[in-house]
Amino acid sequence: MKMYEIMMFTGGVYKFNELKEVVEDIGGFVLQEMVMQSETMMHLAFPVEEEPRIRAKAKELGGKLKELPLAGAEIMVVVPSLGKHHAVDPMCDVAEFLRRNGAITNMIGLARGVGKRIAQMTAREKAIIEECDAAVFVFGNFKECLTEKAARLCSGLEVPYLIVGGPPESDLAESDLAESDLGLDLENYVGGVGRRAERMRRKSEIELLEKMVEALKEVLDEKKRELEEDPLAASPLFVKEMIEMNLPPKAGEELPIVIHLDGLRVKVGQEDEERVLEIEIGKRRLSEICEMKESLYSGHLLKVLPEAVTGSVF
Repeated sequence: MKMYEIMMFTGGVYKFNELKEVVEDIGGFVLQEMVMQSETMMHLAFPVEEEPRIRAKAKELGGKLKELPLAGAEIMVVVPSLGKHHAVDPMCDVAEFLRRNGAITNMIGLARGVGKRIAQMTAREKAIIEECDAAVFVFGNFKECLTEKAARLCSGLEVPYLIVGGPPESDLAESDLAESDLGLDLENYVGGVGRRAERMRRKSEIELLEKMVEALKEVLDEKKRELEEDPLAASPLFVKEMIEMNLPPKAGEELPIVIHLDGLRVKVGQEDEERVLEIEIGKRRLSEICEMKESLYSGHLLKVLPEAVTGSVF
């Protein structure tokens, strides 16, 4: 399976179709396109080795390319509750910054996430979070609350996760709590965020959010390396294109297909389930190379099986 780079092109409307043609010629995809009066924005996916060619074409057109380190991933932002003492500005800032770096984000407030001693996650909440590629837990300013809750809420999750909170990493590293049997992994923690009464706009605050993105990128890169060792039968990007060719999105429908690292979230009705599974990918149907199940959150989940299980598709 080819490895794809996903980047955002911004530039003028003059000859931008030439860039689309280059992307398609090298086996890439245009994931998203927005043309305004005098500006064009496109999310492009292309083979990693073709990046110099794409950069050269973008420069020729007078446009810019921006890396999207979290593109191709759906991330769940989790807060202990939707009460005003938890669901404050950092939750929105975190989600927005993840989106700016290419991720599709969802938010969830836990039904029973309040209280150091009684905080818990229901089986349904855990299943919803595990539908995404990764999770970001947003905690507050109290060290004891964070360490006790983080261990209870994050332990047992089968997807990568990142924790952000108020206490600096150095405070937790010196704490006996961090080294106890609570199970808090400091490598997956970014401090300095915590509760705030206003938006994160200052330079130092933006740097914290950038640090969070870099930490999450490392977490996702580890998952990508695992997929490289056992390649999928077909790239989710290619599967997405084939579904859209056979089932065009309805008018006004937003993001009917969301890309995951190992599959897709397809927002189709019950009447289209069978049509999706009958779509041909090379020599196989989707039903032969994917597992499909109804999402607890939205749409249906398509998990692409490894090539070792399905055999060659092309």
